[in-house]
Amino acid sequence: MIRTGLAALAACGLASAAWAQDARFHYDGEMTIQPEAGTLSLDWTITAFEDDLDSVTFVLNTALGIAEIGGPGVASVDVEEMAGFDGALQAYTIHLIPSEGGADRAIEMAYAGPLFPDPPDMAINTLDAHKIELTVDSFWMPFDTRFESLITAELDIAIAGDWAGVTMQRIERTDDGFRIEQDQAALDLAFTLMADYSSVGADGYVIYDTRAARAEADLTPLIEALDFCTGFLNDWAGSGGPLPMASITVNDRDEGGYSRGTLIALTDISETSPESLTQFICHELSHYWSHGNAMTIENWLNESFADQMANVGLRARFGEGAYEARLTRYRDQLDGRDLTPVWTPEITERPSFFVMYRQGPLALDALEKEIGEAAFADFMHRYMAQTVRTTPQMLDLLEDAAGPEARDWFIARLAE
Repeated sequence: MIRTGLAALAACGLASAAWAQDARFHYDGEMTIQPEAGTLSLDWTITAFEDDLDSVTFVLNTALGIAEIGGPGVASVDVEEMAGFDGALQAYTIHLIPSEGGADRAIEMAYAGPLFPDPPDMAINTLDAHKIELTVDSFWMPFDTRFESLITAELDIAIAGDWAGVTMQRIERTDDGFRIEQDQAALDLAFTLMADYSSVGADGYVIYDTRAARAEADLTPLIEALDFCTGFLNDWAGSGGPLPMASITVNDRDEGGYSRGTLIALTDISETSPESLTQFICHELSHYWSHGNAMTIENWLNESFADQMANVGLRARFGEGAYEARLTRYRDQLDGRDLTPVWTPEITERPSFFVMYRQGPLALDALEKEIGEAAFADFMHRYMAQTVRTTPQMLDLLEDAAGPEARDWFIARLAE
């Protein structure tokens, strides 16, 4: 799974309704897009739910100029540029009036301009006459610099022409464009609008191919991977499923794949092997059952569990040889690296890529070998049936499935 910039932080996967209670803000917006000109305009009312929040700093793409900010919850605003992952960002520190009696406070923001006056370096985001793909990476919407604030949202989009739209949760056509509703809280609001595409659908998904050479492309390997992974994961999840309807986009780029809600964006998969494609799709779909806070030490739950579910799916489809070959590559990639433990009670920093995507899955493989395939499957069924947000919660489920000795063994393994 290859991600760039903040997409690496914000890849929350298919979200659960249990997240809605954690929203810090609600975004209510009206957006106008002019694809030919590459411009957008936005008016937001952002409601802050935190009673004790004195101020918040939002960042926006500097190409959008200086936003107008006001509203009944705003006392004052400080504006300055700050360094971002890929250049400068405009930072707005909004000082809020005190909350009276726990009342929510509203912030109004308005801005407009060309999002990409120069061709963007990040392959993920585009705004042109063929496709509009927006994620947090382009900072098209105000983003809290705490980098952990979950939001709900409603957005009305005005856009002329014949477009199709996909998003993290719900999108529907309106007379002048689209309406997006996000009532399951997530880190950002991501969507793709397409004027130039082909599509194919099945019971659990729709594929939107936006590649220029899609007429010559063969989607059969992707369809087979999706059919297998949806069936395999739903069977494994039992009462924790089934997966919701997913929207899959295939894009003209070599990097920048991600999953957000029911939206999964793939790179150009023309040269991807069936084994790698199966593991990738199963990983992204597995995020439906991964709920650890993506901004904290618990993100290892999101990525390690999703990846090992995908590896087990790879084994189920292609056999033990394909499974062991992948884990051998993981071990080779870790050889010689000085890494932190996957998890200990004392850890305070979010794990690195290699810890989450390599060391964690290998720890779960070792757990399966330690407790046996049947007990491991029981543990995973329990994990997928519940909203597990923290490692101690996960360890409780392991103890229920395999006993206190297994819990102690796995704590020691994660600490290595």
